[in-house]
Amino acid sequence: MSWIEKIQEAVDYIENNLLEELSAEVIGKAIKYSSSSFQNLFSAITGYSVMEYVRFRRLSCAADELIGGRVTVTEIAFKYGYDTVEAFSKAFKRLFRCAPSRIAISGLNNFRFAPISIQISISGGFSMRRNIIPNLQKVDWTDTKRQNEFVNSVVSTLNAIGENLNYDDVCAVSGSAFRTSFSMPTAELWNHGNYHVIHTPIIIEHIFRMLGYRVTPHVRGTYAIDKKLIMDSIDKGIPVITLEGVINCSDACVISGYDQDGDVLLGYNPFMYSEEDHKEEPDDTGYFRKSNWHDGFFAEGSKGRILIIEGKGEGLSKEEIFAETLKLIKRLIVEEYLTLGQYNGLAAHQAFVNALMTYDWDDPFEPYLNVMCNYKQYLDRQYAVQFFYDNGRADLASIYERITRLSLELERLIPQDFSAAHLFGDKSSLKPYCNILLEISDLESEAAKLM
Repeated sequence: MSWIEKIQEAVDYIENNLLEELSAEVIGKAIKYSSSSFQNLFSAITGYSVMEYVRFRRLSCAADELIGGRVTVTEIAFKYGYDTVEAFSKAFKRLFRCAPSRIAISGLNNFRFAPISIQISISGGFSMRRNIIPNLQKVDWTDTKRQNEFVNSVVSTLNAIGENLNYDDVCAVSGSAFRTSFSMPTAELWNHGNYHVIHTPIIIEHIFRMLGYRVTPHVRGTYAIDKKLIMDSIDKGIPVITLEGVINCSDACVISGYDQDGDVLLGYNPFMYSEEDHKEEPDDTGYFRKSNWHDGFFAEGSKGRILIIEGKGEGLSKEEIFAETLKLIKRLIVEEYLTLGQYNGLAAHQAFVNALMTYDWDDPFEPYLNVMCNYKQYLDRQYAVQFFYDNGRADLASIYERITRLSLELERLIPQDFSAAHLFGDKSSLKPYCNILLEISDLESEAAKLM
């Protein structure tokens, strides 16, 4: 497959020399391939002419630097080989539908042209089909401040298709930094999945729409239909997000490939490393391998969901994103229920306090585990602060700075390591923790009035 290797070599050469003088002749010579043959082959394999690809990559890198805000449009224009600012601006606007001077404002809504990775998949004989999306960004689970599975899944998935997103921005814009969900079916049964995004489904559509994508959540259906949904998306080069299962009781998994004609899924989730949650050996790509993925937790209670990203939608301006997200945030705070049987927002704070101060239990493990799981929701409040400052709402940022300090105090009172189990044998010992929950509730009520 030397021709595949040659095109990948050309792509790598372009990437390493974007600031140098490039032409089809220069690149062909560098990879020891005749210019005319190279141009025809490159276009046939990638779908772009050589210089079109170079132009798109240069403009995308230019956009990244402009979003960083440390350089001027003039500096960037000359850096990436344009003779005039006017020529650069014209090419930039044609690709991104946005003037370079405004890219820092509307950056999240503009697609990026990522470096191409050349792959080939061969099937035949008795082999069954296999396909993967390589080099998926995996979650650094040692980062104890960024543990929201759904947010991390969105970041990994969209970065795989060329976006340049980070946890902090997605957490705020999605609404995840503002949600509180709680349910307790009986005095003995604690719901450790209170923080799962399935309980606040409005977040799912909102975040993808804000980022300029269309997404369709599919309720778990038949095995054949669900398998086809996933395989079709992977074959297009777009990862899939599953909710509520696949890897045991996980909130969200990123599916980045399949094997055995879709009977085995490949992907990433932090629980893949826990033998209690997943016993199969990882794939040679480093992704998990999951057989019988349609069963288990994914099948329980008809909660399993498959999120299929259907492509780019119409982008919104920064102002529109903030206005729409502010409406969502208010709903996440003041509406008592967003799904049946699950308290939301202010009502969830109160219900959590009531459970801790009212119910009795013989074994502290269950309530302690619930406290640890629910803490993930409060931990994400810190990403609200910069979001409000960036959008000119210092009043709301100030409130969430206070909420952030209180949220961090929760971990000090009941550490995330089961070392304070003795507190659950004495209601008075839990009262300081509950008082902070009520303070957070009061502050969020105050914030909602300003929205």
